[in-house]
Amino acid sequence: MTYPVSNQARTLPDVLVPDQSGTTVWWSNIKREGEWVLPRIFRAFTFMGNVELDLMSARMGSGVSEIDIRCILANVEIRVPPDVRVLCDGDGLGGSFEVVRIGEAAPLLPDAPTLRVTGAAYLGSVTVKVIGQVGPGLMEKLKAGWHALNT
Repeated sequence: MTYPVSNQARTLPDVLVPDQSGTTVWWSNIKREGEWVLPRIFRAFTFMGNVELDLMSARMGSGVSEIDIRCILANVEIRVPPDVRVLCDGDGLGGSFEVVRIGEAAPLLPDAPTLRVTGAAYLGSVTVKVIGQVGPGLMEKLKAGWHALNT
């Protein structure tokens, strides 16, 4: 399991951030997670495959980093921590290109790193999940209520 890092620990000096990188997936799966460095431009092409990019513990440069996606009959999922600003500018043709916010989001700092997601999904799905602080689940709420009744 990866744990989110603070905004200051997430941001790297510009000399340590690569200019570009990417991945090509045909009929398979690729997953990037843990501590890795997101380049300024990351390109992903997938055809009938699956791409998972977990940025919860990733390092990135200050300013804007871009993920450019071409998704054909495939699925792309990007997990983003709540302290990163997300701009989504993608198109879906018979597919979806969306941002989903899960949990409570904290206010962003003015110098927060920015992730710009662009590209297109053709009969596929691109989902950017911004994972915030998640509150107690149903079982925790039931236990708390049961405990309150018995005291």
